[in-house]
Amino acid sequence: MRKYVKYITIAYIGFFIGCDDIIEDDITNDIVTTVAPQDMTQIEGNSVQFRWNQIDGADEYRIQINNQSSNAIILDSLVNTTLFNYAMNPGTYQWRVRGENFAYDTAYSFNSSFSVISSIDLSGQTVLLNSPLNNLYTNDVAITFSWEGISTATFYKFQILRVDGSEETVIFEDQNVVDTSITIGNTIITEDAEYIWQVSAENDTSFTDYFRRTFFIDTQNPVSPSLITPAVGQNFTTSQEVNFTWNFNNDTGTIQSGIIGTIQIASDENFSNIVLSESNATGNFINTFDTTGAYYWRVRGVDEAGNTGDYNASGQFNVN
Repeated sequence: MRKYVKYITIAYIGFFIGCDDIIEDDITNDIVTTVAPQDMTQIEGNSVQFRWNQIDGADEYRIQINNQSSNAIILDSLVNTTLFNYAMNPGTYQWRVRGENFAYDTAYSFNSSFSVISSIDLSGQTVLLNSPLNNLYTNDVAITFSWEGISTATFYKFQILRVDGSEETVIFEDQNVVDTSITIGNTIITEDAEYIWQVSAENDTSFTDYFRRTFFIDTQNPVSPSLITPAVGQNFTTSQEVNFTWNFNNDTGTIQSGIIGTIQIASDENFSNIVLSESNATGNFINTFDTTGAYYWRVRGVDEAGNTGDYNASGQFNVN
């Protein structure tokens, strides 16, 4: 079914821009050859590197990994290279890969089985971080950090660093975390800024590198936006498009997370009779009105960190 959808899409786009611009190589009969891990390979540690040969005409490759014990797909991902690194727990697995472009897919490669076994040597192994996600924006300064355990690690080193330009300053460190999570109270992170959290696994004889993610603390509410159009008192006719525009360019917060504007349109200046409410991040909204009369509109922002700003002083326009 997917291939038919691609053909329809190509035909539709080609009608407007010409076939020469969107023709893709037909890779249907090509075969991706896996390089590593080969069938029946045994890998010590938890870092697995998957490699395969390039297919001319393939823009991306879809790699799938199956846990043989549970018979569940644990990874289904598109990558644009012929090399993929992944941290895995001990167990037995199968993997396969195929090439894709806008119009065509190859068949999947033959399944290759491999096993991952624990190793006492932690050097070269990976600490797989769970949460918070990389580049998270939040207004909550009490955060629980978690990661996947390595069976041969006896403890973990955990750090939080504050980022100021090119400088990174350690503001919290625990060098003996025996669990795979740690909760930081609201006395450690005290200001809006960019931060890094990182974890290293250790035992008596070896240790991993630090593995890190970035997060942003933003506790400031978005400022009220500037209303641009329509102008106050501007007149429109029924069924005429009214273009509402606004911006948050006056935001001066230390961390400026993305803002989604919520527009409300009412038939009274107290906004007790709201006729329309809409949210978007573009700063632009178009609507038509079939009922004549005076209308009032206002906008407020909700940012990516979860902060909600105040509505601005409302605008007003007329439909005649």
